[in-house]
Amino acid sequence: MGYLVNHPAGLSGRQGIGFDYVLGADGLYVQSKSAHLTARVLIAPASVKGLAPVSEKLELAHGPMPAHVFELGLGWMLAAPDTERFFAIRWDGDAYRLVVPPQQGTGSTLSYQPPSGVVAEFHSHARHRAFFSATDDRDEQGFRVYGVVGRLDTPAPELTLRIGIYGHFAPLHWPQVFDGPPPGLRLVGEKPEPTPINLHIRR
Repeated sequence: MGYLVNHPAGLSGRQGIGFDYVLGADGLYVQSKSAHLTARVLIAPASVKGLAPVSEKLELAHGPMPAHVFELGLGWMLAAPDTERFFAIRWDGDAYRLVVPPQQGTGSTLSYQPPSGVVAEFHSHARHRAFFSATDDRDEQGFRVYGVVGRLDTPAPELTLRIGIYGHFAPLHWPQVFDGPPPGLRLVGEKPEPTPINLHIRR
């Protein structure tokens, strides 16, 4: 990891390989960059005199993920509303693709082999509500978009989204991640929760 300070004249400090902590006028941020994602989130608000401000951001290097790819994974989850299931989305060099690894799930547990090189991961909570549990916080220690789908037994299942940067998290909204309307979902946290991080998508 690296440690950077955002002075009015520019950044100073040592940049890390995996991620950096960045101190600015408005607090402490964590940031990282991969071939697929660039993200920076505020993790400790503060007022630091003499430094320049830093802003939150999310960039998807290959553009937003198609909603129909997520819908394929959602349909697979809906086929077993009493069982927790997992899928991921990977960039294969030409397009975003659905990834479903070997897994075993019950109504409250899920085990699977985490796929490598994915941009986003999603798991379901079967008939329970969509939320990030303490177990999710412990497990989701990579750098990617994460999502939880819940209430699979209802006409409008729930979805909640966040960006994860090696154990640091910030909420996301559907348009920040996907191209197209959500496929019959209730988006948890869209209102009235606070506005999530700013979106900057490179198309």
